[in-house]
Amino acid sequence: MSIRDSAGYRWYVVWLLLLVFILSYLDRYILTLIIEPIKASMGLNDFQVGLLLGPAFSLFHVLVGIPLGWYADRANRKYLLIGGIIIWCAMTVGSGLVTTFALLLLLRLGLGIGEAVVSPASVSIISDYFDRKDRARAISLFMAGPYLGAGLAFLGGGLVVKWLETLGPIDVPFVGLLEPWHMAFLLVGAPGFLFAALMLTVREPERREKLAPAQGFGKAFTYVLERWRGFGALFIGSSCNVAISTLALWNIPLFQRVYGWDIAAIGAVTGIFYFTAGPIGTAIALWAQKKFAENHIDGSMRVLILGLFIGVPASALYPIMPTAEFSVALMFVAFIGKSIATAGGPASMALITPGEIRGQSLAIYNTFIALVGPLFGPPLVGLVIDRTGDPASIGMVLFGYVTLVGVPSILFLLLGLRHYREEVRRLESSLAGEGTPQPA
Repeated sequence: MSIRDSAGYRWYVVWLLLLVFILSYLDRYILTLIIEPIKASMGLNDFQVGLLLGPAFSLFHVLVGIPLGWYADRANRKYLLIGGIIIWCAMTVGSGLVTTFALLLLLRLGLGIGEAVVSPASVSIISDYFDRKDRARAISLFMAGPYLGAGLAFLGGGLVVKWLETLGPIDVPFVGLLEPWHMAFLLVGAPGFLFAALMLTVREPERREKLAPAQGFGKAFTYVLERWRGFGALFIGSSCNVAISTLALWNIPLFQRVYGWDIAAIGAVTGIFYFTAGPIGTAIALWAQKKFAENHIDGSMRVLILGLFIGVPASALYPIMPTAEFSVALMFVAFIGKSIATAGGPASMALITPGEIRGQSLAIYNTFIALVGPLFGPPLVGLVIDRTGDPASIGMVLFGYVTLVGVPSILFLLLGLRHYREEVRRLESSLAGEGTPQPA
């Protein structure tokens, strides 16, 4: 057995893909740490801030995600990932050179193009490296990336931003005078090119669990729509988790306006929570996945439900606490819940999609959940804050947003759990040679 067929190499691939995922979230979340200086520098309102935090990244991510997922089911996923890394890092570096809102918005759109490939291609690769017994654990580990990446952005980025602010504007040869927020983009974007080179060490795995040869572009849409009850429950539950997770994009303005904290303090607390609550949630998810799997074939979905039961109430309440200390305590609980739910979603998706359309199906999944959370959430929050005429109303606006999204989503997920369970059984029967999956 060659080293590339060993268990150690398979887990090396998971860890490398996890690092790439972390990097993507570092580049994505660094903006929230410097959004107030950008707002002041460019004279923006909160609706424009919301556009930068949400649609500026998510619009192209949504538009190209499904075509890239389709391509990932046919092309070499390793090289697709390398191309995505290079694109998003170039866009991040470019963001450090702009002076207008329009150009920054355009480059954040490009960031979404590059990062759209990360999750579907990576989950597809991991799924083909592991059998069904170990796959959920490997994917759950990979899904720690958003929390570790955001944690690095808040904790390390907060310190870097504070250090850059002490330096003031810097005159860069051949470029000109750059503000501290410009330099923050340059520093987080440049290291990504090294990860693109490291991806060359990954061997493209053979596609597994194929029920038929790769088919046309609409195959995945048809498959999902015919089984809309099972997929719909998963999509709604995961969309809820992503929607409440976008609250972290507003943490800097929330704690600055309501509690009077500075960027370094907010970044340190939020980053520490990502690095502690995030792994705690992932560990709970891995443990729960194992325990649920002993008696339930829908164990991954139960992990998602567990996360939402913890994450939704805590996320709704922490922005309206009377003191910063109470807010921080509830935010920690919210982070644990969201981390648990984050691990459960893609793992659940991988268990109800055959190998030949897994990339497309995951892209459809990511596109759907991005519509509710990153695309519409941040600008909606910003617009409502502007309409109140009081920037300090941010806490109550966030409370209302989580409540309106979270409560109906949990109810829908509970009602749809049995339909998801039916889809798991149907696919397992087909893979065992008992026939082609039939619509639910």
